[in-house]
Amino acid sequence: MNVVRLLLRASRARFALAVVLGLLAGGASAVLVSRINQAVTSREPVSSELVLGFVAAGMAALLSRMSSQLILNGLHYGALFELRVHLCRRILAAPLRQLEELGSHRLTASLVEDANAVSMALLHAPSIFVNAAIVTGCLVYLVWLSPPMFLALVAFMALAVLLYWLPTRTTFAFIGRSREAQDAQYQSFESLLRGLKELKLNGKRREAFMDEVLVPAAHRLRVLFTRTSNIFSVTASWGAFLHVICLGLLLLAAPRVQGVDWGLVVGYTLVVLYLQQPLESVMGLLPLLGRGTVAVRKMERLEHELAAGAVDTGLSTAEPRSFQRLEMVAATHTYHRENEDSSFTLGPIDLDLEPGEVVFLVGGNGSGKTTLAKLLTGLYVPESGTIRLDGEAIADSNRERYRQHFSTVFSDFHLFESLLGFDGSDEQVSRQIADSLARLQLDRKVSAVGGALSTTALSAGQRKRLALLAAWLEDRPLYVFDEWAADQDPLFKEVFYREFLPELKRRGKSVLVISHDDRYFALADRLLRLESGRLVENQPADAVAGIRGG
Repeated sequence: MNVVRLLLRASRARFALAVVLGLLAGGASAVLVSRINQAVTSREPVSSELVLGFVAAGMAALLSRMSSQLILNGLHYGALFELRVHLCRRILAAPLRQLEELGSHRLTASLVEDANAVSMALLHAPSIFVNAAIVTGCLVYLVWLSPPMFLALVAFMALAVLLYWLPTRTTFAFIGRSREAQDAQYQSFESLLRGLKELKLNGKRREAFMDEVLVPAAHRLRVLFTRTSNIFSVTASWGAFLHVICLGLLLLAAPRVQGVDWGLVVGYTLVVLYLQQPLESVMGLLPLLGRGTVAVRKMERLEHELAAGAVDTGLSTAEPRSFQRLEMVAATHTYHRENEDSSFTLGPIDLDLEPGEVVFLVGGNGSGKTTLAKLLTGLYVPESGTIRLDGEAIADSNRERYRQHFSTVFSDFHLFESLLGFDGSDEQVSRQIADSLARLQLDRKVSAVGGALSTTALSAGQRKRLALLAAWLEDRPLYVFDEWAADQDPLFKEVFYREFLPELKRRGKSVLVISHDDRYFALADRLLRLESGRLVENQPADAVAGIRGG
């Protein structure tokens, strides 16, 4: 059982202690039943010894059961924490291209849906273990009462379990299929949220999306969930009916067997009645346990996929050092374009960058500009060729450290809720943030207290200015700006091209700017152009002044 393995991974010693305490709870419960049976069948007044035994067994059952549950609760939340954090670290260490191919919907489904399913299974695991211990203790008591009658009961229980398990086991296949359907539903939700503008502006597209994408995905999930729940409901009712049959056999058939007295029948009946609650609890938790097991397998499969493609040796926090020369030598990268069967190859690219240099990169839509930026920054790994920093070839062992030399603002940038990585209590940093907000005319909309931004609910241009602020504060040797000025008004284009870029140059930074603003091309030290994945260097401004598009 994968859920049990998670608890063992959290702490074998604490799990073993919880099991022992659970067994004690089961034993104490069996003693309780024996004292009840003794009181019911005895024709003499209840003795003080019986009362003390009952109280002692009750307290032992309470304390041991409570202690077992508390230990297992701690293991549950610890295991869930480790599972989520470990998967997040795997995602951070995996290659960007692999994550893009997996799709954010699948990663989100695993971090949210699978983690919640595992959480629910782990949350109720204590009840399963404690109830199983109670059942075990009661069965031991039944053996002590009458081994022959116990064998007859075990034979009936084996038949009952078989009749219960045969229909139940089919549900696990449905649970697995429903988990796959959840990936499709998350993908449809992602399309819904990202395509709101397009769907609102085209009624036919909206109806087609609902009828052909979202509703079929939701309907399939509904059918699978309903079918699974129906089977569990039927089997739970069938299990309760088998329990009634067992009681009927004990009360109506057992007294007719020679050598079975009424006291023994009463004892067995009391135990079977006492077992009704723990058995129903275990049966009721089987759906949660099944979904949790499927979720663990799904998360482990995703983790193995990420680990198989991982090239990073770990997350680096090393401070970037200054450099003299960055070279790309015959570097290539191949990928499949959206809605196309053929692949696109960028390169071979030969490019060098030096400190204190501003380089503009231009090209038409689909020419590979953003891909080149990702290749340069180490987010993509070249299939052939190499990248060298001051003569040192970049490989798996030093690629993470190499990435720390870059500060970027990509066209699809993400703006965090705070300026992560900066000491908000540092007065100099706080002053620099305040000055930069005023310079970017954001001081009336945004404040940064302790590094936390008061709001990110801004226009696209304002959000990009905040992203520029974060990149500026990072103070890295190399900067990459991917169409930063595309959402800016003329005033801030002037500020970006005529103030920020020259200041970065004076500070000895190497800057690569992907741009279509031909009026500012003259400010570049070099102008590079991409055509169908091939790089043309040092083009005069008038040769590319007419280029437009992405």
